[in-house]
Amino acid sequence: MDAAFYPCSRILRKQGVMEILGASISEDHAASLGRCTFTRALAEQLRIRAGRAKPLSVAELHAILLSAYPKLVQDRHSEAEGMLSFPTPFHMMVSGNSRLPSVFLSPMHQHSAHRSSFSFDSMPQISLNVRLTDENVDIDSWNEWLRLIPETARDVRVDGPFRTPFR
Repeated sequence: MDAAFYPCSRILRKQGVMEILGASISEDHAASLGRCTFTRALAEQLRIRAGRAKPLSVAELHAILLSAYPKLVQDRHSEAEGMLSFPTPFHMMVSGNSRLPSVFLSPMHQHSAHRSSFSFDSMPQISLNVRLTDENVDIDSWNEWLRLIPETARDVRVDGPFRTPFR
């Protein structure tokens, strides 16, 4: 089993989201489960999900790993009547904004880094113009806001910030 992660109780995050998914184990479980059980289970889930188009949140990944642990223990100790306890993966999400969702994981697409134009195919589109009150644009807060876009958004194009010529 992997080394356990024990977070500091005073972790504070004011911007963005910090999410931790890690192994959690006691000495009793270390000998019975062996090395790298968590890493193997994590790698297997990421490999399975890599072929799917839908992104996977870290919270969902934690739930999948959590539900897989009893089977991992049973497969390793099939001759025994059953272990009374098993380790559970650790999951923690810290954010200054409770509305921010869990971090999403998805495979990188093999498109070029710079697309020449926004796709104007037959798919429905929404155009937004946002007028700002402040001269300074807080990029971090806009990044957080863009993370809340529904999963159905296929492409997002951001133009600006820019100033109107008429004042």
